[in-house]
Amino acid sequence: MSFVYTLEMLGTAAFAVSGALAASRKRMDIFGFCVLALMPAVGGGTIRDIIIDRVPVFWVNDNRYVAVAIIAALIVFFAPHRRPGIRREVLIWADALGLALFATLGTEICLDYNTGPLVAVMLGVTTAVTGGMIRDVICNEIPLILSREIYATAAFAASLAYVLADRLALSDNVALIAGVLTGLAVRGLAIRYNWSLPSFGSSR
Repeated sequence: MSFVYTLEMLGTAAFAVSGALAASRKRMDIFGFCVLALMPAVGGGTIRDIIIDRVPVFWVNDNRYVAVAIIAALIVFFAPHRRPGIRREVLIWADALGLALFATLGTEICLDYNTGPLVAVMLGVTTAVTGGMIRDVICNEIPLILSREIYATAAFAASLAYVLADRLALSDNVALIAGVLTGLAVRGLAIRYNWSLPSFGSSR
């Protein structure tokens, strides 16, 4: 199994766990767990592949992405949830890891399809945030990307770091690590210190 494929599976599992934990907060049944696990796990990448005309869509070509997401959902469903506070912490950090991984990997895929750096960054962010938006909408919550939290900004940082590393002719693995660590650091610091972007009229 290649390094890139390992990261893809890790990102899929992390986002699937975040979706399943969101389902647990809403007290959904096992089908709801699987649906909410799949949305962040494959949603953003599906949109990306459609836009860049990558045929077939990645999870259609390799069903292991779906399998990993469903397994993660089942593990969360059958695991004991005695402390809601810990459950929310795991959700937030699993989402942060998935965000960083998918933004970086999405950017790499787009550059491989010769989209150019700007479009690669845009679609890297799309890969990272779209699935989570779908998850939050299903849960009847305001998507994180529309809140003041440093969320899409972290995905942008991850994508940009990968592009810069690629332009410096660093190896693919080094560029991937740089992107993931950058995105995770920005999102992690925002979570730890409650950083947020200023909202309209906040200085008035």
